[in-house]
Amino acid sequence: MARPPRILLPHTVVMITSRVQQGLPFTCTPLMELLLWSALTVAYNHHPIRIIAFVVMGNHIHLIALVEDPVQIESFMERFKCETAHAVNRLLGRRQVTVWCEGYDSPTILTLDDLLEKLAYLYTNPVKACRTDSIQHYSGVSSWGMFSTGQSTRNAKRIRRTFIDPMPLGRLTLAQHELFATTVEEQATESLAFVLDPHAWMKAFPSHMAADDFDAKIMRRVKEVEADLERSRRRFRISLPSQTEVLNQPMDMAYAPKKFGKRMWCICSNVPLRVAFIHFIKDLRARAKEVKHRWLNGGWMEPFPPGLFPPCLPTLANIIPSYIQRCLAAV
Repeated sequence: MARPPRILLPHTVVMITSRVQQGLPFTCTPLMELLLWSALTVAYNHHPIRIIAFVVMGNHIHLIALVEDPVQIESFMERFKCETAHAVNRLLGRRQVTVWCEGYDSPTILTLDDLLEKLAYLYTNPVKACRTDSIQHYSGVSSWGMFSTGQSTRNAKRIRRTFIDPMPLGRLTLAQHELFATTVEEQATESLAFVLDPHAWMKAFPSHMAADDFDAKIMRRVKEVEADLERSRRRFRISLPSQTEVLNQPMDMAYAPKKFGKRMWCICSNVPLRVAFIHFIKDLRARAKEVKHRWLNGGWMEPFPPGLFPPCLPTLANIIPSYIQRCLAAV
């Protein structure tokens, strides 16, 4: 089945999900936490976007953001994936190995109720994966700490690739993990700021609800889901991993995901609204095809519909000889 084209409409909220090709490289260690925050902060400073929430799991990332400039969203994800891929490869002592799957999914969230459910889904993802009993105790990287305390800005050290050496094989103690993280962090002299914008959704859903009321709803919903998951673990006698087991999980362990999400254009529990949005997207794609056809026939001034990523314009032959160009440049 062909992959739906990426659509990022300005002034909408999207849920971005990207998965690694294999394994669980993003282990919950002090060094990995340092590297992930560095990658997020570097990507944010090069391509600032309005991030509402995010969580990094062992083999994927969930991120909810407001789209203002679609190109910035695309560039942010490319930079983040590039930074983390280089870090993982250097830690494993390998070169030019593909870490992430190509692209990412980015369905548009159409209603505030759907946004509430997706935020709760994002923040309870580590609990569903049986990595912790609560997002508050999750040792991986997420925006929960910033969101729950009202902290909008976090400074992080920029960890350059040359600071990273391959990790030793075998089991390491917490003290050894912390020592490796400290050794890498001491080499970093540059600090960058990462800004979380948990209320950016108000631009897409103006006058729907007060920000504080919506935050309280998120907190309640997260606790409800965590309580349901705790009852489920007790029923099926599922135990959570110890801190030692989490620390000693190998980055290159063999792991294949058991489920994959559907590729969607939107997330919406309101069926008529979802159908209307899909028809809108189909009409948008039809207009894009017409513009592309005009481009192929020389009408390159026709603007491409917003929200879609246009193909490259055809390269034109330069009929001016190079020596004439040099003469013109010298005038």
